[in-house]
Amino acid sequence: MPNRLRINLSIPRGYSFDVETFKGIEGMRTITFNPKTGSLLVRYNGSDSARNALLKALENKPLTITFSRKGGGGKGRKVSHSWRIDMRIPPPLTGGGEGEGVALQQKKKAVIASGARLLVAPLMPLPVRIGAALYGAMPFFLKGIKSLFKSRLNVDVLDASAIGAAIGIGDYKTAGIISFLLNVGHYLEEWTRDKSRKMLTHAFQIDDEYTWVKYDGTECRVKTSEIKEGDIVIVRAGSRIPIDGVVFEGEAMVNQASMTGEPLPVMKKEGLLVYAGTVVEEGMIQVKAMKVGDETTVSKIVRLIEDAGHLKADIQSHAERLADRIVPYTFLLSGLTYAITGSLVRAASVLLVDYSCAIKLSTPLAIMAGMINSAKRGAVIKGGKFIEKLSKADVFVLDKTGTLTEASPSVIDVIPFDGYTKDYILRHAACVEEHFPHPVATAIVKKAADEGLIHKEGHSEVQYVAAHGIASYFNGVRILVGSRHFIKEDEGIDTGIAEPFIKEFANKGHSILYMAIDNKLAGIIAIEDPLRKESYRFLQMLRESGIKRIIMLTGDNEAAARAVAERLGISEYFGEVLPQDKANMVKKLKKYEGHVVAMVGDGINDSLALSYADVGISMKHGADIAKEACDVLLLDGSLMAIIDAKNISIKAMDTIRQNFKYIVGINSSLIFLGLSGVLSPAVSAFMHNATTVISAMNSLMLLSDKTISLKEKRCIELY
Repeated sequence: MPNRLRINLSIPRGYSFDVETFKGIEGMRTITFNPKTGSLLVRYNGSDSARNALLKALENKPLTITFSRKGGGGKGRKVSHSWRIDMRIPPPLTGGGEGEGVALQQKKKAVIASGARLLVAPLMPLPVRIGAALYGAMPFFLKGIKSLFKSRLNVDVLDASAIGAAIGIGDYKTAGIISFLLNVGHYLEEWTRDKSRKMLTHAFQIDDEYTWVKYDGTECRVKTSEIKEGDIVIVRAGSRIPIDGVVFEGEAMVNQASMTGEPLPVMKKEGLLVYAGTVVEEGMIQVKAMKVGDETTVSKIVRLIEDAGHLKADIQSHAERLADRIVPYTFLLSGLTYAITGSLVRAASVLLVDYSCAIKLSTPLAIMAGMINSAKRGAVIKGGKFIEKLSKADVFVLDKTGTLTEASPSVIDVIPFDGYTKDYILRHAACVEEHFPHPVATAIVKKAADEGLIHKEGHSEVQYVAAHGIASYFNGVRILVGSRHFIKEDEGIDTGIAEPFIKEFANKGHSILYMAIDNKLAGIIAIEDPLRKESYRFLQMLRESGIKRIIMLTGDNEAAARAVAERLGISEYFGEVLPQDKANMVKKLKKYEGHVVAMVGDGINDSLALSYADVGISMKHGADIAKEACDVLLLDGSLMAIIDAKNISIKAMDTIRQNFKYIVGINSSLIFLGLSGVLSPAVSAFMHNATTVISAMNSLMLLSDKTISLKEKRCIELY
């Protein structure tokens, strides 16, 4: 996503922000405020020079602006407060810039300045040395005082106290060393964040500023940001595809590792979909652009990852709370050390070791790395909390149609009744079904097109009844298309004439759609919904991973449900299930049986159950509401991506726990060594900062393809 940047604002929760404050700046296209992350997302026109000009314009704006929130009583009363903007502008996630962020540059300057003071301190007169020590310590004193004013006894107070103790005993050299090492530690933490940002998004980066597009048979070189939907984009070997689209002409081997995790390139030819961020390794293709800019799949992945930071895993919040609660005990231990030994040096050594820095850096990095690795393998997890839930899931509830079966069913037969013809039934079913993006609806519309049946828009407004069917009026006559439950039970229409056909189709595992006209059964449509080739393998690997129960729920009739369940070896299944029944099943498994439930579905009728599940998983081809309600979105619809996502989630949680053990163990040892006088405050500070960086790098190891175990790889190869 070129031409975007994010500005972090220090805004308290509950307050809103009026973006009009920044509107009207030259080069700005749009600006939006995210109250969850407290940041502005700016989209602008032009290149890096335009971005720099925009930054300069923003920096010249007044640093104090007014926020407001609704007052009590829900009457919308405005209460104004002034807050200071924190102009920390990280490099854009997909801008490709190799430059350092503003925060990183500031921390580098602080390191250089404190290092210079430390080197020349021995040459300074004592009064100047004292002034230099106080000057270097001032940023830490201010942070500590701010924390105390906010009633927070945290690591900032610890740092300020340690430096203050060194200055108090006249050890200005130690105070300078501590200030220098703390600056180095903060720089290394920011450097790790900066590097991790680039590493985490490198796989999704689109660097090419220009692209070749065909206009009226002529190739033209245009800016990638100017490509429009419908343009024919030419992509040659070695180039990255800049848009989502369908191959219009040509053949090529495309490396999709950044999107699906597939290690080998796949053949793409006319009619097949390709995605932004994937690379043409051999050949040349012309791609008709379907989604461009921020609407591409890769852009949505990055946006999801950017906005998922507020969805902390429970273990992350717990670890942070625990780390903060340890701070008062660190002060107590430092005080006892001074009381027993009378040594401010030993007391300062204790103060310089804390647990929260490493935990608060390494844990979110592990979550983010897990999210990126999962997205590369085809499953976008929408937040840390869902990584944790997926790692614990022990029951999977699965929809049938479009989940265990192919998302491209086909019409195999049409049986008319009451004097109607097959063509009439199919034509009118297609006429109302074409308004809804569901696999069954698509199958009916396709069948009508294949039969050459033209259906004019002669009906009135189409009404969709969730999980039941469609109702409309055609030339003044009411027409109903939907499930048996909808036609027979809800509408009271007799289906007895169709029973022999219904039984025959159901025994073959076919789905049946009913049509009624003027309160009489007019016909039935048999839908063949073949099983996914990967369904059996997916279920087998779920069981091998320790999943206790697998339950299939479907709105289809009992016989069709049984036929599919028997073929897949699913012992627990339910047919003719309504949306509220699916949701109630999920709630029962969670509340009364104590399971952590993952629900997989793709339809409007699954959205309620998806929202109630601990982890809702939906397909890219699913209904929009299902994709919104889900917590994990499968990019290419592959069920195997769920296995990858679960394995990655387990590994991420194991890494977080491993880091926590190391952090507590190493820092506790440092405290003990400081107590005993073995380590000086300066060495304690160095060792503590080294632990923080090492734990962060361990979290980033989750980006490695080695996340999937050898056993799992062998299972994949077997199939």
